[in-house]
Amino acid sequence: MAQNISRMGVLLLLLVTTAQSQSISPEKEKKYKEKCWSRNSQTTLLGTMRTVIQRPLETVYRNDNYIQTFGCAYEDDDIEQNSLRAVFRAIDQSLRNRRITARDNVIGLLRARPPRPDNLAREYTIYVNLVKNSKVQQARYEVKILDLDVVPTFESRRAVWARVVTRYAYQDDFKNAPSPTDVPSEFVNIMELAEEMLEAAGKGKFDKVNELITSKKKPTFHPSDIRELVFGDYIRLFSETQPTLGEVQAVYVGKGIFVAKIPKFGSTILKFGEEHLFGFRIDTSSFHRSSSVFVNIQYKAPESVLQCLLLRYGHKKPLHLPKTAALN
Repeated sequence: MAQNISRMGVLLLLLVTTAQSQSISPEKEKKYKEKCWSRNSQTTLLGTMRTVIQRPLETVYRNDNYIQTFGCAYEDDDIEQNSLRAVFRAIDQSLRNRRITARDNVIGLLRARPPRPDNLAREYTIYVNLVKNSKVQQARYEVKILDLDVVPTFESRRAVWARVVTRYAYQDDFKNAPSPTDVPSEFVNIMELAEEMLEAAGKGKFDKVNELITSKKKPTFHPSDIRELVFGDYIRLFSETQPTLGEVQAVYVGKGIFVAKIPKFGSTILKFGEEHLFGFRIDTSSFHRSSSVFVNIQYKAPESVLQCLLLRYGHKKPLHLPKTAALN
């Protein structure tokens, strides 16, 4: 089996995790013992997006052959970076709706002229690959940002959503292109699936998490490095001292955190290194991605939810390494 995380790295992770858990106030600890995703009492980005994507396209744009798509982001505590991602996702959705690919580096273009709510660059031109008469040709593509708003949500105080309209610049390209699909935002659908998985993980239902991933099965991929793992990837754990236990499957959810069903302990949520507390190691040669939906859409779980899940399951972890492991 491939090399596993070094013992020194594991001990450092355990010390950091312990120090963090000791600094949590009683009030926060009580909060974390409750649901990590309180839909009824918190504004979420998913709830906001479900509302905004219902907005109809204005007649003036519809008559000019535009389509509208939406994007959102909460990964950074930075409005400009979240704005860039939200607009990129909206543009990327429009390209997928038209089954075309960009010839330009869209992210690079947005970084050169950043979209910001307070000083907004609202229009961009990119070039795309359009198939005409079985040949790939260049087409000019126009992008207009109609809405770009910051909304404080449970996931981030600086979450951003964007509404974008796009069209071919020339009528000939529009006439020769296939009709676009009407998908406002696949990212919203993926956020919904991921929320179901995180809620199931919070309730200790590992089998449900596994079922939700396999329901979206796509061509298999095997990440070769721990740094390549994305939300929804499978990890396998093994016991060196008790080979009869076999391999234990786990699901990676981001930030070095994974969900596993440990024999005799049940479903729990761990950070890399904490598997040693249960006498297990990570088999880095068996990373497995059975669904590409999360990586294709560049989904990442909200850090606030991941922290909450870790703290909720802190009481299920042993306080010390197993004696056999401590002697190795």
